[in-house]
Amino acid sequence: MDANEVQAAGTLAEALGMTAELAGAIARVAEDELEAGRADPARVILEGLVVANPRAVGAWLLLARAHRALGQPLAARFCAEVAGSLAPAQADARLARAEGLLPFPEEREQARALLASLAGEACGAGLRARALLAAIAGGGAAKGDW
Repeated sequence: MDANEVQAAGTLAEALGMTAELAGAIARVAEDELEAGRADPARVILEGLVVANPRAVGAWLLLARAHRALGQPLAARFCAEVAGSLAPAQADARLARAEGLLPFPEEREQARALLASLAGEACGAGLRARALLAAIAGGGAAKGDW
């Protein structure tokens, strides 16, 4: 397959015929790895997934989470920013963006504002935003507990 064929297909995943079901199954394997405390294998899986389909918001969100678990705040921030640019209205993407900003003292006010905008939402992102705001108020984020 040459570059013109890949471009015509849109993404590598489309060019290879990767179904949404297969991509979802791969993402679930990576999420299971994360939940089991194996962030590096999850990162490897997710990097492959975002290469195959760079428009996969969920894969970018999980990849940001993997990088946070690995203590790589700049990489986590990058992945969260990509997810946020792909789905700016999605609560989980806005939450990931706020979490990506928290480790950087100069960005903490922007993170706080994003969290405050999410805090009233009745979803998992709203609950997490409220918890993070409480941690910031208690000094947790100032100590690097992001």
